[in-house]
Amino acid sequence: MEESTMLTRRQVGILLLLGGAFWLSALAYLRGLPQLLTDPLWNPLNFASTVSVAWTSAYLIRRLAGLAPDQLMAGVGLVGAVVMVADGVALNWFPRAYGPDDTVSRLAGAWLLWGYGFSLGAALLMARHAAVKHR
Repeated sequence: MEESTMLTRRQVGILLLLGGAFWLSALAYLRGLPQLLTDPLWNPLNFASTVSVAWTSAYLIRRLAGLAPDQLMAGVGLVGAVVMVADGVALNWFPRAYGPDDTVSRLAGAWLLWGYGFSLGAALLMARHAAVKHR
């Protein structure tokens, strides 16, 4: 019997909660350590460390939502949609949510997009690896 790529209601609920939790975690990180974005030494290190965080996020999404390999892109995409909508709202209507000035808000937006991109890339590689493994 072939697995369905459709997400169950339970999975969707878990993914929505994960999206909210990931967004709040990123917000707390940015609010607590804005110098990681503005300092010339810490900024590139912060961006580089995000690669492992993105990979871990994709892994957690898969495990916590109980996603099959063919559901992984949809699951990470749904979590990404939640956090990107929240970021869009915050950056447009509450730009000081991320930090004290426009520079921090701009750099926060860049860092968040960077992380989402790597999370989607990690999910794609994980799904591809699982598909090749199960051939």
